Amino acid sequence: MLLPFVIVFAAALGMGLVLTPAVRRAARNLGLVDRPDGHRKLHTRATPLGGGAAVFLATTAVLAPLFLLPNPWSTAFERTPGAERLALLLAATVIVLLGLVDDRLQLRGRQKPLGQLIAITILVSSGLVIESFALFGWKVDLGLLALPFTYFWLLGAINSVNLLDGIDGLATMLGILLVATFAALAALTGRLEVAIVAVAFAGALLGFFRYNFPPASVFLGDAGSMLIGLVVGTLAIQGSLKGPGTVLLAAPLAVWTIPIFDSAAAILRRRLTGRSIYTTDRAHIHHRLLDRFGNSRKVLGVVAAASAVTSVSALASVFLNSDLLALASFAGVVAVLVATGLFGRGEFELVARRLRRLVRSLVSPPPAGQTLVSESAVQLQGSRHWSPLWQSLTESAARLALAQVHLDVNLPTEHEEFNALWERQPTVPDHLCWRLEIPLEVNSQPAGRLTVLGLPNGRSPCEEVAQLLAVLEPIERKLRQPPGET
Repeated sequence: MLLPFVIVFAAALGMGLVLTPAVRRAARNLGLVDRPDGHRKLHTRATPLGGGAAVFLATTAVLAPLFLLPNPWSTAFERTPGAERLALLLAATVIVLLGLVDDRLQLRGRQKPLGQLIAITILVSSGLVIESFALFGWKVDLGLLALPFTYFWLLGAINSVNLLDGIDGLATMLGILLVATFAALAALTGRLEVAIVAVAFAGALLGFFRYNFPPASVFLGDAGSMLIGLVVGTLAIQGSLKGPGTVLLAAPLAVWTIPIFDSAAAILRRRLTGRSIYTTDRAHIHHRLLDRFGNSRKVLGVVAAASAVTSVSALASVFLNSDLLALASFAGVVAVLVATGLFGRGEFELVARRLRRLVRSLVSPPPAGQTLVSESAVQLQGSRHWSPLWQSLTESAARLALAQVHLDVNLPTEHEEFNALWERQPTVPDHLCWRLEIPLEVNSQPAGRLTVLGLPNGRSPCEEVAQLLAVLEPIERKLRQPPGET
């Protein structure tokens, strides 16, 4: 049964190699290019997008004959209903079109999820629902939560890969590793029809990777990264089925370690620093690794090594029937990244800060008549020395009638992030306090903000603000320093 997999993979690889240059030319002629903006997009030249269309067309060109025409391997698809196959094709079409529109028109953060929900609804309506999952020998029936859980899984899959598409070749390489692992997982669980689809998609991605490897001559774009997330998320469900509607949970989680950890860290980082979750930054795992190693190819190597560990562990866990092995590899890779400072340490400190505040508010309220002051500062990224400036801010806050000072610095172009919080307890209800938020800018680009919460003390807030603004000037000078100066 190995021959059809080899033929399908080779055919998809060839189609990817042939179609990508054609799509690249078409994208350039249509103006579908990604231009550097000097803020978040730091590549050196305008680069064609549309890689997702090339991968989609290459995969479809190979799988369509297998699905539609009589062939020696038709029986391999009998376990997958025709409606489910058609649903995946339609959902992938919606995602690619949505991504191309976003690449061309730059949709808002809240608009893309609507299109993603449409694609997922097509899949769910065909019967792709996680009704239960198995973990450590226990079967957990989701009941009414089955649909929300399925939507959550697929939305997470789509957006986690999309967030990782930040340097040449990363999302493509990760997609190849993920889909190859789920092809093997599907084969282990007897789902050969899922494995064939996965092999075709892996071949198309590898053909595209020839042109996306750094320095890339064409980008995946949102169409490509979201397509990878949708297809791999779907294959993870179909290829991990232990029984009707029951998914093996530990193995897919282990395979998704890097995307899950990066997405969770991004959400925590933005929420705990007071930013919108739609705020763009350059603090994802690939940005941190690029800061450390200075070379995109080395970053690909590190991510590939980490993903290989979790993928092999996931397959071994299914073969040995040991969920503990899969989850241990997940925890181990995360622990190594945090402990070495490669990624996640700053986010861990933000979580610890929030937990300390929560515990302090619950178990150790300040004695009557006394005031407690707490302070924390987290250097999320970069090497500039913000502590002296922060100290001058907190010294001013202690003298003035302030309840809280929050400084958030975010300089994506210089890979610099600093977040600090000073609080005085007890305080009065928020509706009695005055609040001031000062945006920080560098060259007309947002660079963070200073937020102040003031206590009523019978004086005009303007007097407090005037003294605080004198301390703000050195911070603005620091923001304008050329890269490399500390």
